[in-house]
Amino acid sequence: MKYLIPVFILFLVACGTGEESTLDAKKNLLKEQEARLVALKDSIATLKEEIAAIDTNMRSNAIAVRAEAISKGTFKNPFQIQGLVESDQNVMITPEVPGKIVKIYVSEGQRVSKGQTIASLDGSVAQSQIAELENALTLAKTNYEKQKSLWEKNIGSEMQYLQAKNNYENLQNSIKTARTQLGKYTLISPINGTVDEIMANEGELVGSMTGGPVARIVNLSDIKIKASVSESYVGQMKKGDQVKVYFPSLDLELTEKIDAVGNVIDVNNRTFSVYVKPTSHLDKMKPNLLAIITAYDFAEDNVIAVPTKLINTDAKGDYILTLKSQGEKRIVQKSYIEIQEEFASETIIKSGLNPEDIIITEGYNAVIEGDEVKIIE
Repeated sequence: MKYLIPVFILFLVACGTGEESTLDAKKNLLKEQEARLVALKDSIATLKEEIAAIDTNMRSNAIAVRAEAISKGTFKNPFQIQGLVESDQNVMITPEVPGKIVKIYVSEGQRVSKGQTIASLDGSVAQSQIAELENALTLAKTNYEKQKSLWEKNIGSEMQYLQAKNNYENLQNSIKTARTQLGKYTLISPINGTVDEIMANEGELVGSMTGGPVARIVNLSDIKIKASVSESYVGQMKKGDQVKVYFPSLDLELTEKIDAVGNVIDVNNRTFSVYVKPTSHLDKMKPNLLAIITAYDFAEDNVIAVPTKLINTDAKGDYILTLKSQGEKRIVQKSYIEIQEEFASETIIKSGLNPEDIIITEGYNAVIEGDEVKIIE
């Protein structure tokens, strides 16, 4: 038993020595990792400095602007006019005589043909008058034939014969007139088209001082847009010119061509008429629908055009702020220009700018010549 005590002590000493070596190893590993972290941070800082020297977007002292390279192209100066959708075949079905609606034979949205019956009115009074006239005509015809036979036999007076003939013929004409009048109690469509609206109900009185139309028939295949244009644009709008047509209520834009240009200037408002005939989406259009027409009063190819708002003026003349490169930096400079044509929205540049020159489009009020900038998307 006395030999076991030293062995146990040796075991404890050995265990303690192993724990101390593990702790030292971990401490050494921590120092190594910390040293690596310091080196990594130094490397990151160095990379940031190098990137900032190359990329102007990383510089805190560079002013942010938007810019774009210019190029030559086709320039068109737009102007807008208002127009309304019209149709020459936009017909109100209104009775010529007063009467109560007996039957309506069509419904809204239904296609109808020229001559098709739209509605019928109560014509019973006219029918009764025709019946009375026809009865009187039968008697008048018998009397006329009798007087004619006697006259041909030289019996009776000429006056009796002529009166019988005149009465017979007058009744014939009266019946013809009455039947024409009776026809007015049947309302027919004068055109091919679509029933756009039914404006009365069966049983209502129409055609009187207080009664209105029964229906509206529209032929959308004949639809067009009419706009009144200031006489200042005379000669600048021609048949066949391309225009943009926007319908605000439909949120619809079409590219169309001018179909006709009026030759007369209205003395009251000093305008002339322009017509555009839509070629698509006709089913969506209604008479009197508002249309915004964008036309062009100037066009030229192969020119440099810039927004007019970008042009400034100093003692030396007109200029635009552009960007030049100094090493890796972008520096603001004034590029003096000569103007060819100036419009409200854009200006054509005659000289002073070249294709691929970079102009400042946003942020130009926040910089001056010599400032360093960074371009943002």
